[in-house]
Amino acid sequence: MSESTHPSMREILEAFERLAERVSSGSSSRLDGFVSLSLRRACEELRRFDPGFDTPPDAEGARYMARAANAALEDGDARETLARAIRGLSLAPHHPGLFYLAASACFEFGAVEDAMRLLRHTLWIHPGHRPARRDLSALNLYLRDRWEGPGEMSADESYDAVQAAPAEPDLAFDLTGDEFDMPTPPNRDEFDPPLTDEGEDRAA
Repeated sequence: MSESTHPSMREILEAFERLAERVSSGSSSRLDGFVSLSLRRACEELRRFDPGFDTPPDAEGARYMARAANAALEDGDARETLARAIRGLSLAPHHPGLFYLAASACFEFGAVEDAMRLLRHTLWIHPGHRPARRDLSALNLYLRDRWEGPGEMSADESYDAVQAAPAEPDLAFDLTGDEFDMPTPPNRDEFDPPLTDEGEDRAA
C-alpha cells in the first residue's frame, strides 16, 4: 500500500483482482470473513472517488464480467457470481450492476449484512437502480420481521453497529498476490451468455 492512510485507486483495483482469486478458489458454503471485511473496506474507500469522474480501465471487460456473473447467478452458483462480479470491479470499480450482482451473491451465501452494504453502495453510485432499491427494501422488511422483538436492536441499528465496528488491518488492500498463496483459477474466456430482460436490469 502507498504511504497514504488510504489506498490509491490502482491499489483498490489490484485488491479486487486478488480478492476475486480468493473467492474463486474457496470451497466453503459460507462467505469468507476476510472477503466480507475486504468488500466492506472497498465500499468505504471507493466513496472517496466520484463515480464517472475517471474513465474505468476496461468498461467493455466489466460489461462482459457482469454478463458472466449474471449467468452464474441464474445457475445458482453464488461463489462464481461473486468472483466474476469482483473481477469485473477490478475493471470498472464504480459499476452499479457489478455491485448489485455481488450483493445478490452475498445474500445467497446467507451474508445479509454484506448484501445490504453492497446494495446501499449500488444506490450511492446509481440512486435510480430499481432492482437494488427493491431488494434493499425487501431485506429491511425481512430483517425487521426476523430480528425485532422486545429489547432487541432494530434491523437498521444492527446494520449500523456492524458498520461502526473496526475493520481488521490485514485486508486485500494490504497483501501482495503471493501472500494469498491461492492457486490460479482456470481460464473462463469461453462463455458470453445472452441476458434475459431481467438479467439486463441486474447487470445494468
